[in-house]
Amino acid sequence: MNMNVFTPQDMRFNPPAFDVATVADKVTDEYGLVGKWAPLVGERDQNFRLSTEDGRKFVVKIAGPDEDPDLADFQVQALLFLERGSPQIPVPRIIRAKTGRCLNELINGRGVKHVLRIVTYLDGIPYAEGALADPENLQKIGAFLAGIVNALAGFEHRASRHFMPWNLSNGIAVSGHLWAEAAGDARTLATPLLQRLRHEVLPKLNAGPSQIIHNDAHPYNLLRANAASQDVVGLIDFGDMVHAPIINELAVTAAAFHKPGSEDLVTEENLLIGFHRVHRLSDAQVSLLWDAMTLRVLITILLCDIKLNMDAETDPDVVEERMGAYAMLEIICGLDHKLVVERLRAACGM
Repeated sequence: MNMNVFTPQDMRFNPPAFDVATVADKVTDEYGLVGKWAPLVGERDQNFRLSTEDGRKFVVKIAGPDEDPDLADFQVQALLFLERGSPQIPVPRIIRAKTGRCLNELINGRGVKHVLRIVTYLDGIPYAEGALADPENLQKIGAFLAGIVNALAGFEHRASRHFMPWNLSNGIAVSGHLWAEAAGDARTLATPLLQRLRHEVLPKLNAGPSQIIHNDAHPYNLLRANAASQDVVGLIDFGDMVHAPIINELAVTAAAFHKPGSEDLVTEENLLIGFHRVHRLSDAQVSLLWDAMTLRVLITILLCDIKLNMDAETDPDVVEERMGAYAMLEIICGLDHKLVVERLRAACGM
């Protein structure tokens, strides 16, 4: 897909809206599970938490109408791959139906099929809750991310190169068409960055080491036991998974964990130290981290603006996400790119 012709409709932010009774009946019939239902937020899936009387908890996920069934299978196979090869990594586990199938389907009133799947619910709290992660914790998070990358190495799937709006490397961040429709505040800051990102950074980034990555380890998807915990106890939501440059995995997390309003690079340095300790990065990869973070920030702003324009009512969570990304873009524009890269390289002893 040409990076200059993306449209808001390409992003597929249209989760289904089945009523709980319909979903519950299907889950009871196919899985034999009964319990209390609670809705969970989903960008492209409709999600529920199901809590059974015996204390078990599950996440029921129903894909949107535009999602290819191969994408659901992609996520299922990735979780099964991790369960077989790296069972110590705390990620959701696939729940099979009574027939043994990992995937089922719901059909809406218009005859449209939606893929349904169930995974275990992981206990813990998001890193977004509680105190900011300290340097020791950041290094542990970096090491955990690198462990995920190592564990997914060798996993392949026919759907791994699908179009994913949150893929830093597919050109959305520098799409002239999308930026022409973006809000003026961010467009003013972003425009001077786009040419270098489009013509210099993206070719280098996409030529670097790549594999299937989680691609969404932000503070709401990484879990810790409690607000004081220094250890990652879970990683959830494999819905943005894609085949992409490995450094993107770290860039997503670094951009999201950056201390709000701060020009200090302590977050990036410590995440990088932990990651590099477990998965060695090349000089070229480290030198692209800040640019990959910039791409993540730009995509976040663009996609938030699309969501805000599409919704009849303003979603406060999207507004907050957009504000955070804009503040990070201001920091990026205010720092000397060369000096930032040298500091990140120095953190790895380069």
